[in-house]
This record gives sequence, C-alpha cells and structure tokens, in this order.
Amino acid sequence: MSADDLVGQARLLHALGEGDGAVALTNALAAVPPAERAGLHTAVAALEERGLLELGGDGVLRPGRRGSLLSAARVRERRRDGRYGATAEVHAVVDSTNDEVLARAVAGAGPGVVVAAELQTAGRGTKGRTFLSPPGLGVWSTTLLDAPADPSVAPRYSLVAALAAAAALERETGVPPSLKWPNDVRLGGRKVCGVLVEARSIAGQMFLVAGIGCNVHHRSGEFPPELRELAGSVEERTGRRVDRSALLASLVAELETLVTADRNGGIDLAARWARFDELADCEVEVRLGDEVFFGRADGIEDDGRLRVRSPGGETRTVRSAHATVAARIRERAEGG
Repeated sequence: MSADDLVGQARLLHALGEGDGAVALTNALAAVPPAERAGLHTAVAALEERGLLELGGDGVLRPGRRGSLLSAARVRERRRDGRYGATAEVHAVVDSTNDEVLARAVAGAGPGVVVAAELQTAGRGTKGRTFLSPPGLGVWSTTLLDAPADPSVAPRYSLVAALAAAAALERETGVPPSLKWPNDVRLGGRKVCGVLVEARSIAGQMFLVAGIGCNVHHRSGEFPPELRELAGSVEERTGRRVDRSALLASLVAELETLVTADRNGGIDLAARWARFDELADCEVEVRLGDEVFFGRADGIEDDGRLRVRSPGGETRTVRSAHATVAARIRERAEGG
C-alpha cells in the first residue's frame, strides 16, 4: 500500500471522527486539494473492503462493521474535569506526535496537551526504530507531562507511562496486561503498546513528553510479516470491543493521576510495577551493549532500573539494556 493511499485513508477516517460519525463524501473531497481527490475514492474502497467504513447510497460515509472512530471532541468531553486531555487534538496526518507536542511546548503550551493522529509518517520507537502507525487501527498519541522538579528522575517516567497504559487497558477491557521491562505493554504474550518518553531542555527549561502507541483493532494479517509473531492488538488478544476515543481518554487520565501523584511526594514505582511484571522471577538474558549475562529478574529499583540476581546470588542493576526470558531464547535455538 502506497504512502498516498495511507494518507487518503487517514483523511477520510479523520473526517468521520470530526463529523461525529457521518460525513458526506462530497464534503470530504472538498477538504483536500483537487489533485488528491481521485486518491480518496481509492481510499474509500480500501476502507470499505476492510470494514472500517461504509459509503451509503446517499453518498454519506459512516463507520464500518469493525473499528471505532477517534474523535478529539469525545476525548475532550471525557476529560473536561481534568488537565490532561482537556485540550486534546486529533489530526489526520502528522510526521510525529512527539514532535508536534514538543513544538507546542516550546511555543508556550502547558502540561496536559495531547496530540493524536490517524497516521504518523515519521513515527519513531525506542532506540531510533521506526514505529508503524496505520490509520484506523490504533491510538497514536503524545501527551505533554508535568516535568519533575528533579530532572535526574526523568528516566522513571518511561516506566510511569507504561504503567498508565497498562492501567488504561485494564480499565477499558477488564483484562490486566503485563509489562516487560522497561516499557513494553503486553497482552497474551504479544506486545500491544509501545512507549517513547522524550525530554528536551531549552533555555534551561525541561519539556517531557510521553508518546504512546497502542494497537487496538489490528488483525494478525494487518501486521508486517516480521511482526506477526511478536505484536498483537487489544481486541485480538482480549476478544473485547474497544473504543479508541475512550481508550485515549483513559490513557491520559491515568497519566495525569500517576504523574501528579509522583510530583506530590512520589509513587512506589517498584510496587506498582510488580503487579504487572512479566519478568518477575524469570531467568533472563540481559544484553548491555556488547555484554551478555544471565540471571533471575528480581523486580525494579525505584528509579526504574532492573534488578537481576546472578547464579552466585549477587544482584546487579541495569538501566539501558534489553532483557529477554531465557527460556524463550532456548526454544528459538532448539527450533521450538
């Protein structure tokens, strides 16, 4: 599928979300440059085929039999009594929601600004990886956080954001996810949510943003082949119907609760993490740069570092590393 096809789909789904569930195709066409309108007809056909929208005989676009709309108005309504999300924006296409929010922060926006998009053309994950964010299938959003009084604790907020995502998923589905250190949110053994917290210091002021991408409506065939054994979606793993606007509202509500509590005296990060900890008491392989070592995962420190007990009983803590359950590594090596 071409980039232009994805952009066309994103524009149509965004028009539906902004139109509160119905928009005349003629109005959707009028909102884009004439040279791009032919592509929207192709996008309509593709979205109809996947069940994400329907074009009625009256020329009106409506939601299809699957999926859900992402509506800034609905998120703002759900967050009208909060700070985070009260100024939520949803766009059809952006380069990166993290970059959009950082730009607003530099321009004077306050904590709680939320930007989501149907499609990111330059979304990024951890360690500079590309983050895939196809239109109509997930929640791709970034929230401007209250910066911690002590900048040295900022690395904790990557785990705080993962906890917020886990809590929001549990609230919306009734199914508790697991957390794989440092910030993968998983359901049924598959990653459904990624987190990228970034800090920028400009003119002596710290800006902290939490980018969270959540796979909601994907079917297994809608992931690239190389991800189908690793990634999953919320609906696929829980069997529950999930509304993207409600999930985004829950996500920013949980972020506000946790960040506010942490600034007002600190949360017990280790205890909260333990409730969802997928690595707890597992034998793990840890890759730290060129070094590889094995041990048993033993929870996290309050600053977010992973504790690993060596076979000899010594405890080592790591911050920037990759930890994998050793049993899974052996299964792959044995062809299991």
